[in-house]
Amino acid sequence: MNQNDLQSEFNNILIEDNHLNFGLTINSVGSKTVLSNESIENTSSIRHYKYQFKKGRVSNEFKLVYITRGSGYVHFEGHEEIEIHKGHILLILPNQKYKYYHIKETEWKEHFIRFEADMVYDVLIKSFFYNGNQVVDVGFNEELVKIFQRSIDVIKSGLKSSQVYLSGMLLHILGLIISESKNRAIAKRESQLIEQAKTIMIENVFVELNLQDITSRLNISYSLFRKKFKEYTGLAPAKYFNELRLNKAKQLLVETNYLTKEISFMLQYGSTDHFATVFKKATGITPKEFRQAHLDTN
Repeated sequence: MNQNDLQSEFNNILIEDNHLNFGLTINSVGSKTVLSNESIENTSSIRHYKYQFKKGRVSNEFKLVYITRGSGYVHFEGHEEIEIHKGHILLILPNQKYKYYHIKETEWKEHFIRFEADMVYDVLIKSFFYNGNQVVDVGFNEELVKIFQRSIDVIKSGLKSSQVYLSGMLLHILGLIISESKNRAIAKRESQLIEQAKTIMIENVFVELNLQDITSRLNISYSLFRKKFKEYTGLAPAKYFNELRLNKAKQLLVETNYLTKEISFMLQYGSTDHFATVFKKATGITPKEFRQAHLDTN
């Protein structure tokens, strides 16, 4: 083994314990570190290969890999190569052709567990990690790392009925993965929703926009929309839209020759006086003074 390839794999689990589990039989657990300028593809020592797929490999068991350092690529047969990086979980299915490798310029760290599942868990696991969803972003999770390390401790200690401990830990790992991935998916959908709302506001800065119309387009209640919008932007939707209009007014004042009353009309302020009042409250000076100050500066 190359000195830059640091791997610890523990598989001395008592065979007589294999029937004492929760439907999940753990074959081995371990971790691997590859320093920069070394490739996992060149140094891996995964066992039980049946055949090769462009230097890919096949195992008759599940393999769960949690990446905590580095970045690289994974390639499952029949699919495009997928970029992977720290915070990603890979699930390799039994008898699946695959290969993965890290970018040589970066250091790589992974924790892994190999296991077999009874019919019920086989179906449940595959239903979550469905085809094309075998790379899950869970981010950095301290609890996950601790469970992988505890799994190694259980094997090294030589405890009887270790399969009971290990299968319970694996259930915990799978539960964390599902929970974290769903939470991150929800957060991503919410952020996309807010970005869509901001885009609508920007595109309609010259329109007397009814914010209730935005929530109808996004199919979300206004109270929930207002709460989430403020969480993401720090501003209520109405205040955010007012600041957009104010910034557009500043731009028009310094970049065009439009009269103040024309800008007021374009931005739906209702009257020049109202526009001047709002502008001065926000900036400390009137629109005319703002324009003159810019002219004097330039």
